[in-house]
Amino acid sequence: MLKDIVKKSRSYRIFDESYKLEKQDLVDLIELARFSPCGKNGQYLRFIPICEEEVLKEIYPYLAWAAYLKDWGGPVEGDRPTGIILVVSKEGSLTDPILACDMGIASQSIMLGAVEKDLGGCMIRALNRKKIAEVLNLSDDYIIHIALAIGKPAQDVIVEDIHEGENIKYWMDEDKTHHVPKIILHDLILD
Repeated sequence: MLKDIVKKSRSYRIFDESYKLEKQDLVDLIELARFSPCGKNGQYLRFIPICEEEVLKEIYPYLAWAAYLKDWGGPVEGDRPTGIILVVSKEGSLTDPILACDMGIASQSIMLGAVEKDLGGCMIRALNRKKIAEVLNLSDDYIIHIALAIGKPAQDVIVEDIHEGENIKYWMDEDKTHHVPKIILHDLILD
């Protein structure tokens, strides 16, 4: 059921790095983005699947994992995702509203597909685009919109109900369980 897949699709930040993804795993997820709607049917987005360990190791330092977790620098060796899909375009800019919408739809399709494959991920928009482009020898013509980190989740994520106006900051406990406050449905609906 779609609701179950959506509820299981969380921002995982700790992975089982021994579970290796193949390029075809990422390509299968990218195909979901291909079938997703996009503004004006422009199909401006392109995707870079990365699962080579050496390349991933070079890219990891340029990803910012969790703004609210000030004392946590991101996953350490052994806890990192084994795949990244970069969503890029030649057209537009990082603030282009059509591309932002398309990027969100495509990214969500990929993440829901990951859950269906018993994987998980984290959408990372805070990244050093210039350094990642250098690692990949990516042409200056391309804009990196987002990095989708994908792997086998190795942490629990608990959604905690809150009311509008309460603290929305997520946090991680000593067992690396990730706690995510979500406003209750009643408070989200304006009637």
